[in-house]
Amino acid sequence: MREVYIVEGVRTPIAKSGKRSWFANIRADDLAALVINEVLERAGITGKKREQVDDVILGGTYLMKEMGSNIGRYAAIMAGMPYRTAGCTVDRLCGGGLQSIAFGVSSIAMGWSDLIIAGGVQHMTHLPMLSGVDPNPGLGRFCDPNMVRMGYTAEMVARKFNISREKQDQMAVESHAKAHKATVEGLFRDEILPVTADVPTEDGSAKKMLVDRDQGIRPGATMESLSQLKPVFMEDEIATVTAGNSSQTNDAAAVVLIAGKEKIKELGLKPRLKLAGYAVIGVDPALMGIGPAFAIPRVLKQAAMTKEQIDLWEINEAFASQAVYCTEELGIRNHPLLNPRGSGIALGHPLGCTGARIVTTIMHEMPYYNAKYAVESMCIGHGQGAAAIWEWVG
Repeated sequence: MREVYIVEGVRTPIAKSGKRSWFANIRADDLAALVINEVLERAGITGKKREQVDDVILGGTYLMKEMGSNIGRYAAIMAGMPYRTAGCTVDRLCGGGLQSIAFGVSSIAMGWSDLIIAGGVQHMTHLPMLSGVDPNPGLGRFCDPNMVRMGYTAEMVARKFNISREKQDQMAVESHAKAHKATVEGLFRDEILPVTADVPTEDGSAKKMLVDRDQGIRPGATMESLSQLKPVFMEDEIATVTAGNSSQTNDAAAVVLIAGKEKIKELGLKPRLKLAGYAVIGVDPALMGIGPAFAIPRVLKQAAMTKEQIDLWEINEAFASQAVYCTEELGIRNHPLLNPRGSGIALGHPLGCTGARIVTTIMHEMPYYNAKYAVESMCIGHGQGAAAIWEWVG
């Protein structure tokens, strides 16, 4: 098989979904088109060279309205790509962005393509959680039917594995603190494409704003402030999962440019990351969040590596309960480079975009922290986990 590398990556800022989302007045396909054009510009693939892009693969979920009818193809067209550049859409829920990149790497490795843009997009203001979802009424014959509610599964993980409210809130405080520090120090600047948007105001009008940072980071989050929040998914006396120790819902897009060794040489590109391993696995849907605890050992075995060889860990914080469990189970909860710039709780979790957002962040983190190997992992709705090992080659 051919050698394949990530040569560039970029993301939009991450807006917090809702009526006051900074991206409330921008469509998902337009967000995706912006990062498609930017990743090519950064790589120096302009003019006629754009015709060499074979495919655009985008992860996403709730694929209806502006996210529907193959947003991967629509976004490519909206980016002004040549008609010969194909496009498709991948739905592995929270793992869609990473799965799209894995598909792109695989296609080039097999010799079916040479140059691919892959990533993900999600607009949860326009398509909120569970948009268009119609669970099968017979679901209860096969699993806990409440598994369609992600907050419920987070509570189930907290209860089964005795993850305390204190541990969950502590992870949330750490996430916001790290994300705020990284923002203040300008550590996200190189990975973010600033976007000019018509941002909603309190009086119902809109104002022009250059969005160049993530919207949901709360630098004032403390154990005391989070302790005041009531559980939102279950309300009995042992409920622990709150809005404060859960990821946000968000609007964002992120893509990377993937190229084979021969195409890199031809176009004068610079290889940065190599996918050293990728694995997915299923788990009990009612305990959805435990996926990384099983996917990571699987991908390490696949790559014939141990966790001691991993310098940097990016484990998405869908909920603090599951992220605490997984990182403790793996023995990395206190690793100095565990989500060093925050994760889903502070930055947000725009579902189909998240996996690509994390790859983009990793690409900029690894040289900064002098990391050779990084692991990216996330739990996935309906009981799955995904994990990838990235090798820095830049």
